[in-house]
Amino acid sequence: MQVTRHHSERGYWEMAFSPPHSRLGALVDAYIGYDERDTAFTRRHELPGLNAVMIVNLGDPITIVDTTGFVVPVGSGCGFAAGLSDAYAVSESGGCQRGIQVMFTPQGARRFFGLSMSELTNRVFLLPDLLGPAAAARLIESLQAANDWQTCFARLDAIIAARVAAREAVDLAGIRNAGWALRQIAHHNGGISIADLAEEMGCSRKHLAALFREHVGLSPGTVAGLLRFRHALDLFDTAPAKWTDIALAAGYYDQAHFNRDFRRLTGRTPGDYLSSRLQGQIGLPVG
Repeated sequence: MQVTRHHSERGYWEMAFSPPHSRLGALVDAYIGYDERDTAFTRRHELPGLNAVMIVNLGDPITIVDTTGFVVPVGSGCGFAAGLSDAYAVSESGGCQRGIQVMFTPQGARRFFGLSMSELTNRVFLLPDLLGPAAAARLIESLQAANDWQTCFARLDAIIAARVAAREAVDLAGIRNAGWALRQIAHHNGGISIADLAEEMGCSRKHLAALFREHVGLSPGTVAGLLRFRHALDLFDTAPAKWTDIALAAGYYDQAHFNRDFRRLTGRTPGDYLSSRLQGQIGLPVG
């Protein structure tokens, strides 16, 4: 487990990051515990990526506005989950929040929730609506009773493993095929021909799109676009350069193409992003 802490005029926050137990490696990329206090911002854009998320709110009430504009109030001791999205969502707090976040792989979310990933795309749902009231209450109460981040993460390991084991009727072959295709797109940072990928898998582009709709939630082309965007951010973090050069290196046609994608995915310009981003955090404060 890695723990980072930040204290400045922008507020105090502690972030704890941990991988799951090795048996869950294909289902969960990471657990994140967070504790924010007296932050100078109360609203942020949550940037899209290739993880479905489940969050249990252990602190003050917050509000989530999903990509479709649907508003979801999340009280203390409540939880919610969201599938993949093709644009940013919005989170709002009173300047303080605390909770636990599970970063599911698409195949992990597919197996844990037992739903087509298309049903979760661009949406946020409260946990009782996804898991049932009793299962959601047990999960939340277990995390509320934990005394530290490590205990929370260990309890999540057990809860996720048990629920997935009870749902083995899910289309495992389809999940594996979608996971393999997703890894190929990720390996090329989105710079791969979807037609070539379908041919390598021995299927049509239409079949591949249906596979992604069921087990990922976004089309292969949209996934490639998200990976290209994330690659551009990684390039800037590792070797800062002009945005024009980074855009071309990441596979964008030109600066205008990059700027359109950037504003759609973050709600901000590249310059605004650089001046606003937070140390050790994922979201982008906007107010």
